[in-house]
Formats: sequence, C-alpha cells, structure tokens
Amino acid sequence: MDKVSKRRDAHFDALRGAGILLVVFGHLIEKPSSGSPILQAAYIGIYSFHMPLFVFLAGAFARETLGRRDYRKIVWTLVLPLVLFQPLYIGMGRLTGWYEYSALTPYWLLWFIASMICWRLLLPLFASPAGLVAAFALSVAAGYDDGIGYSLSVSRTLYFLPFFVLGHLFGADLVALARRHGGVFALVFALAMALVMVWWTQGLEPSALTGSHDYANGGAQSAHPALARMGILALSAAAVLGFSAIVPGRAMLLRWFGERSLSIYLLHGLVVMAFVAAGGPALIPQPLLLPALGLLAVLIGLGTAVADGPMRRLFSPSWQAGERVTAG
Repeated sequence: MDKVSKRRDAHFDALRGAGILLVVFGHLIEKPSSGSPILQAAYIGIYSFHMPLFVFLAGAFARETLGRRDYRKIVWTLVLPLVLFQPLYIGMGRLTGWYEYSALTPYWLLWFIASMICWRLLLPLFASPAGLVAAFALSVAAGYDDGIGYSLSVSRTLYFLPFFVLGHLFGADLVALARRHGGVFALVFALAMALVMVWWTQGLEPSALTGSHDYANGGAQSAHPALARMGILALSAAAVLGFSAIVPGRAMLLRWFGERSLSIYLLHGLVVMAFVAAGGPALIPQPLLLPALGLLAVLIGLGTAVADGPMRRLFSPSWQAGERVTAG
C-alpha cells in the first residue's frame, strides 16, 4: 500500500490537524508543566500518543519505492527544511536560554524531520509484515545500547520506526476499522489514557514516552525495561487508533490545520520559545493556565499556518509545485 486512497484523505487531514495542535500545545506546556500537576498530567497524556500518531500518518502516505523522483523529494521537502531551520532554532535557543544540543543533534522539535529522512530511506527494507516485526524488535532492542541517544536523532528514529511501518502497511485499513467501530475504539482510547496515567503515578518517566534515551538513562523505571517499552508501544498504538475514531473526519477547521501542518510544525517552536522565555505563562492565573494555553496553541497554529503557501513553494521541487507538502 503506497499511499492512502483519496476518499480517505479528508479524515487523515483532520487527524493530522488534531495532531499538529496537540504538538503545539505539548510544546507550550513542556516547561510550565513542571510547576503544575494538571499540566504535567496533560503533558504525559499528550506525549503518550501524539508523535506516534504523526509518525503513523506519515507512514500511511509514504511510498516504499525509492527512485530518482523520491530522492529529489526527500532532499527538497525534508533535508532542505532541516538545513535551513537548524541554525534558526540554535540561534533562538541561545537568545532565549532554551535547550543546548550538540552540533550533530537536530534542535528540539527538528528531530522529527531528521527521523523522517531516515524512515523514508529505511522503508523499502521494512515494508512487509516481517519487516514490521523486525522494526518492533529493533525499537525494543535499541534501548539496551547506551550509545544511541539524541545525536542525529537515532534513538527516536528507531523507537518510532514501528509506527511508520504500521502506518504504511495498514494505516488506511486500521483507521477505517476504528471509524466503523467508533464507540469501541473510543473506549480503547480512554482505557489507554487511564493506564498511562496510572503508570505515571507509579513512576513512569516522561522520557520513556519519547524514546530519546536508553533504558539506563530514561527507561520506564522497571526491572524489565524491554517489557515496559513493549507495553508503552502497545498503549501508544491503541491510543492512536482510539484517537482516530473520535476525531471527526468532517471537521473543516481540523482539516485546514492538517493541510498546513508543515509550516505550523516548523514555525511554532520559535513562537513558543519566545513566549515562554518572556515569562508569558507566569502572567496567566494558575486556574486558567490549561485553557489559556490551549487557546494560545490554536492561535499559534492559525498564525503559523498563513506561511503555508510560501513555504510549500520554497520546499517543493518544480514538478511538485501543485502538490501540498505536509509534516506528516
């Protein structure tokens, strides 16, 4: 299955739109969550499935063949944005005192772009049911190697690889199944979120949900870290399918956001860094912090989405000028 059929594009765009808003909101609350149990709970819930969702959707649209046209598209739509935005984020990071990364590390949210390059190049090797099993095994085994970490986004590339392969092989069918049995999968989503919350109260490290560390430095605080990672992957997959059932495919605003996810993804981090560094969250009364930041996430999405046209033209080879480039 090389790509999602056009009749399902609308729902996938809505899912991508909901996902990109969760990405913006998750980054908005990333630092303020340390002082608020409510924001901490929201952060854990979001990070348990929003990037698996994005990776799953990206895989659903990916071609498993790699011809000259595909390599050119990878360079224009992935390598070029990474090269251009890496110095922008490094510069903003120094201005705002955000995070410090090594030169070989895609800055903060840019890891997804770097990993997308790797997933596209690896897909021909894993585009089969046996390949999906191998990707899952590789994701679990990678946690034992303390040499795999942030550098070049290797750890997260391997951690999320099964979601990319799963989306490519079965994405359209699984989303259609979730929609046909919406009530059942809505319960699946609620149960997955409940289990994640309970696990978190029992010591689950947030970094275990991102796959950015090995077991010794960011595991699930379990005597059996590989089994714990398997459990996290399973809960994330269940939440992705459950979320697919509860997001309305006809939601025009979500579809609008989904069609413009690339510009939102690449630009929103700069706005978030400036807002948080300027002390914006501290100006909001604590009881209003969650809804206020949620509204701000939508506004940031709206503001950065207006750059979709110019960015699409910039990051599209000439033969693709009429197609829409997305982050997913």
